[in-house]
Amino acid sequence: MFSSFSNVYTVRSLLQNLSTSLARCRHMNGGAACRTFSNGKDIELSYTAYPDLEHTVDPKKTPLLFAHGLFGAKGNLHSVSKHLSNDGRKVITYDARNHGDSDHSSEFNFLCLADDLSDLIEDLGLSEPFVMGHSMGGKTAMTLALTKPEKLKALVVADIAPGKSPGVGKLLDYAKAMKSVEIPKDATLSFARRQAKLQLSKHVPNEMILNFLLTNLKVADDGQIMWRVNFDPFINNFHVIQDFPVAEGSTFSKPTLFVFGENSDHYRSEGMDKIKTFFPESEIVAIKDAGHFVHADKPIEFVRVVQDFCDGVEA
Repeated sequence: MFSSFSNVYTVRSLLQNLSTSLARCRHMNGGAACRTFSNGKDIELSYTAYPDLEHTVDPKKTPLLFAHGLFGAKGNLHSVSKHLSNDGRKVITYDARNHGDSDHSSEFNFLCLADDLSDLIEDLGLSEPFVMGHSMGGKTAMTLALTKPEKLKALVVADIAPGKSPGVGKLLDYAKAMKSVEIPKDATLSFARRQAKLQLSKHVPNEMILNFLLTNLKVADDGQIMWRVNFDPFINNFHVIQDFPVAEGSTFSKPTLFVFGENSDHYRSEGMDKIKTFFPESEIVAIKDAGHFVHADKPIEFVRVVQDFCDGVEA
């Protein structure tokens, strides 16, 4: 279903040879991991680590990597990541390709997203971290667990199941609408957001989702306003993004936690029946009064569930 690709160089060799790129990486919100794909293009991934001060990290606790969802970015996970790290656990969030401060690429499917995550783990020198992902990030994390289970100690998936995802057609409409937004030249960021909100409101009636999408507007190096998201790869590949890339028969037998919002459509999707097929050691928790953005709707409950799971795995 998905096209595969081959790694040409390891992350470490790239960091040794691409000093210019590395300088740019360090400028990105906490650092970036650089890699080269078979097409010869460098992909830089921007990441941030919590707690802010390295000396407050508890070395006995396994680090946790947190992958965001479609049209999201590491900044959206700032508050929940700070709380997840309040017990000394190192938490790392990063921008997926075509999102946030990371580079853009025409290749966009769960196999390459999982490979990006795998190389980031290696580049950071992490040995079997916890890996957690929300929505698109959850499918990325599941793909990594099923294709490279040795890379992680345990898996946490937030509000997504290993099957066809509901509502991706609506996300496709959002992407096309965002791409068509007209922003005047030399507009300020605040003015651009107001204009974009006005133009998008008829396509995105939900106020919370609309404001979430508008966080993707930024000021480019030339002073003009642009979207952080590279829409074309998603628009061209949305049919594979809504599906799941791994065929039944593969399993991940390490500890796994699925956390759903009780009010989310994903909690009632067809993929729910496949969870135990792919992840036989999984447990499923549904948080009351939470929707798809379960970590934002009920952050205290979400953090407690995830911390209890991680502590239990390490006990």
